[in-house]
Amino acid sequence: MISLILMMACSTEVGLLGYTDKQQDTSTVVVVDSAEPSMEPSEPGAEPSSEPSGERLGISGYTHLHLRQVACPMCVGETQEIRINFAAEFHQPISDNHTEWIPEVGECTNSLTGINPSTIPTDVGSSLSVSNTSHNFMANQVGIGLFQTENIYEGQLQRDAPYQVQTEAGSYTFFSSHGFDFIEPYTMFYVDPSYAFAAPINRSGAAFSWAPTSVNSVFMVRIAAYSGDGTVFFGHATCVGEDNGFLLIPAEYLSMFPAGSLVAIHLARHKVELVETDIFNSYIETHMEWEVVGTGFLQ
Repeated sequence: MISLILMMACSTEVGLLGYTDKQQDTSTVVVVDSAEPSMEPSEPGAEPSSEPSGERLGISGYTHLHLRQVACPMCVGETQEIRINFAAEFHQPISDNHTEWIPEVGECTNSLTGINPSTIPTDVGSSLSVSNTSHNFMANQVGIGLFQTENIYEGQLQRDAPYQVQTEAGSYTFFSSHGFDFIEPYTMFYVDPSYAFAAPINRSGAAFSWAPTSVNSVFMVRIAAYSGDGTVFFGHATCVGEDNGFLLIPAEYLSMFPAGSLVAIHLARHKVELVETDIFNSYIETHMEWEVVGTGFLQ
């Protein structure tokens, strides 16, 4: 079975297209999350638990809802500015987490790799339904116990709201996340390829800020470095911090890349929770990811 970790976690790298000199411009992509958070109250006791109790059998599934907004799709070889992917997999209960590849808060690395727990897939039907009082969608089976869909529109997605997932074997509820009113430096988000890659990212230490923040999420910044013409990939630097509005990538993780390198900058909010399910009387690991991709250069 195709690993959901490999499909979702390791597919975030982008390839840069050819690059030419350009003039400065002030056109930027709008990263404002214009939708209002859902006002639907959560039921008492419905909030997901951060740790499983001894009464349940472990983790029997993984659900990943990933919104990705690319400031300049043409710059990185993509066709859409916004893409939303829902994926879920179900298996015999395990004790490992699917998101162990995410570094701990305060950690940085130049070698981020996915970790795929060993699982035995479980058949829970040919499709599943995902429903909120204001938004519903279906996901079809693409493998044994594996479901996926991109048939989700950004304007319909409810922020910070409960969604119920129904399968033939049981159900569970996950809580969605939210986006950003701003991310700095704003020059990362020029939309025209002629004016992109204008944001200077300091090799001596790169600082990023954003709002709003979240108390139940972590924030990851991943900088992928390329040659000046975009044809050679040098590597990447990744740091994870609290979702408190500020993160600094230290010089030791950026200075290895040459000055003048073009960079694709991935900034993402990750919310990981365990929610109860009647499938095997266990837990489902839910992973809400809200990602914005900008461009810049190292100086």
